[in-house]
Amino acid sequence: MSSNVPTTLADEGFLSEEASSVIVDIRAKYEAWFSELRILNRLLVQVQYGLSIHRESAQEMVCAMLYMRVLVHSQATVLLIERGMKASARAMARCAIEALFKLGACAREPSKALALLDADEVDRLRQAKHLADVNDPKLRETVNASDLDQIRAHIQQNVNDLDAKALNIRTMAKAADLEDLYLTGYSYLCGAVHSSAGDIDEHCEADVEGKVCALVNEPIIDGLEMLCLMVGDILFQSSRALTDVFGVSMDACDESIKRLHSLRKEHQ
Repeated sequence: MSSNVPTTLADEGFLSEEASSVIVDIRAKYEAWFSELRILNRLLVQVQYGLSIHRESAQEMVCAMLYMRVLVHSQATVLLIERGMKASARAMARCAIEALFKLGACAREPSKALALLDADEVDRLRQAKHLADVNDPKLRETVNASDLDQIRAHIQQNVNDLDAKALNIRTMAKAADLEDLYLTGYSYLCGAVHSSAGDIDEHCEADVEGKVCALVNEPIIDGLEMLCLMVGDILFQSSRALTDVFGVSMDACDESIKRLHSLRKEHQ
């Protein structure tokens, strides 16, 4: 029988009904931050529908799609912040920032758009090679039935014909003139993705002597300002890339990001 008793964090974690109260608390605590993020987000969402995109332009098509990806990942980050899911929010913010680096690179160097498309063949070749190493018997049957050798040969030919090269994130960040962001913000976000030892210690609760006294898996309410600011910076940088490619005016974003940085100074 179903129960009318609301589920708690102890019952279902972040999927519980109690988690909705966390959203209320965090929105109230960071009201000024979320207000600015929503203003910035609204500006960027609305402008995408007015873009004049030439379908024959690899740069414009790739930049438009990367811009959309930055937006949706940034919005997802905000949804996670609102729920006190700090580690997950950081992981999602890294997805947003990777899309931003690629967007910025393609915006500044049109040739990077084609290079990005070509690099996908290199990635497909890597994935095909990984399939050749699977050990599970059933998976091996599927792989063998797919004529993997022929698929790999076809992809390799594409790589050779295109002279495709792999593109790493730092290269794209540098091309976007965002290498400092890669060395600082991006590095800060990586621990959550890789569940590094230094990152998973947020689940440890220590006593006054620094000894672990409990393990916790609860919403994080405090210290979310930096993540809010990072989302704002990611959105702002994406607006600059949009201006470079499509010539749209995004001056309103300048004032919004200034207000976000003012909030940060108030909380230092």
